[in-house]
Amino acid sequence: MLKPATSSLLPATGLSVARRVAPRVWKVFGLLTALYVGCVVLMGTLFYLGVLSFPTSTKISLYATSIWLNVWLIPFLLPGARKRDKRQLFHEGLVLWMVCYTITNLSWEIPWVITSPFIFNDLHTLGDIVAQTDWMRESPLHMGWWVMASFGSVDLRTVNHDPTFYALEFFAFLNVASAFCFYRLNARRSSLRYLVPVLGSGEPIAATFIFTFSEVFAGFANMPGGVADTLLALVWTQYQYFVFPIVLGSMACRLLLSDLHHTWSRQGSAARQGAHGAE
Repeated sequence: MLKPATSSLLPATGLSVARRVAPRVWKVFGLLTALYVGCVVLMGTLFYLGVLSFPTSTKISLYATSIWLNVWLIPFLLPGARKRDKRQLFHEGLVLWMVCYTITNLSWEIPWVITSPFIFNDLHTLGDIVAQTDWMRESPLHMGWWVMASFGSVDLRTVNHDPTFYALEFFAFLNVASAFCFYRLNARRSSLRYLVPVLGSGEPIAATFIFTFSEVFAGFANMPGGVADTLLALVWTQYQYFVFPIVLGSMACRLLLSDLHHTWSRQGSAARQGAHGAE
């Protein structure tokens, strides 16, 4: 059980406890994120130079992404984590997850939603994608196509205008808006700040279930590779969006209840003091 926060940390206005991610957590997060981005850039460069094929370069990038998405665990793994307040650890984990989610939304999902209807035409097999290799290597400007088509190496729904896949990716706009909303509420120390991740935790779970099982029920019709590639498309790059929101939603719920309890207690105490002073 979480121990109640000390009332001295709360001002008479009833604002929630101020919480920020610790500098050393940001430092480790920044380092691991730089390594991840460096890996993806390296894979793209090696593809552009002809060292790696499209499937190999993109699959390595996808594995790197699935590993990087675990960085929200940093606060719990750093030395001294057991001595820190659990609410602070939960807060840092939530923030790192939302930052990761926002980065992926802004770097892939949203650009893909906007551009895919126009840049992908008559692509039905992995061979159709690979056939664009020479064109992608003609100019660094063409490498944007490599980025947008990257998931196509394991799931052809990226490039064949599958309506279910396309509709689900629109949640990226909601995710970015939710992250911004949480940032604003946290800056204002609102007692409702954790309501955002509580409400938002169900969306990726439902979306991932539909994303995965719509393909399973279709007999893996859009999976161009073998078992390993299918696992990469439907498990290793997706389990985070199913398992992590359950864990993080639970943590956000505990933080929300803690904030509400202490805010109401503080406001009640201030009201009693005011009534006593008026006597």
